[in-house]
Amino acid sequence: MIYPHIFNLHIAVDYILKVTMDIYDFKRGLIMKSMKCGPCGLFCGACGATDCDGCLSDNTDDLVKQCKIRKCAGDRNLDFCCHCSHYPCKELHDFMTDRWPHHWTMEPNLEYIRDNGAQKWIKDQKRIWSCSSCGAMIYWYQKMCRCGKQLNAWELPE
Repeated sequence: MIYPHIFNLHIAVDYILKVTMDIYDFKRGLIMKSMKCGPCGLFCGACGATDCDGCLSDNTDDLVKQCKIRKCAGDRNLDFCCHCSHYPCKELHDFMTDRWPHHWTMEPNLEYIRDNGAQKWIKDQKRIWSCSSCGAMIYWYQKMCRCGKQLNAWELPE
């Protein structure tokens, strides 16, 4: 006999594991952002902010909530700006060429997404933004991995 409460618990656990598998990296033992990219071509997985799950998620920080590029892509029902007929617009161009080095990755990222697809790009970004020694996720301006490996990170702009 299958007890209903046990069966329901099994379904609930199965669902939680399925959802969690998308954001928990068992190999590295850490929670990853569930929405790893922004419509602008930034890889949110390398951001390092702890109060945001990525630009395309509902759980974002105040800066992301106010992003005009994110709002524009949402209004146009676009996953990425590279699929827009106005790409690259002035707003995006100004963002891609400002003083923040991680923003300089957006144009090549968007071109890669347009040519190869988002899933391949995300897979490649996970590899790029992982420590080559221990496999831990690394962030845009992180100078040293938790394993002690020195990282070739950008300098913070003044």
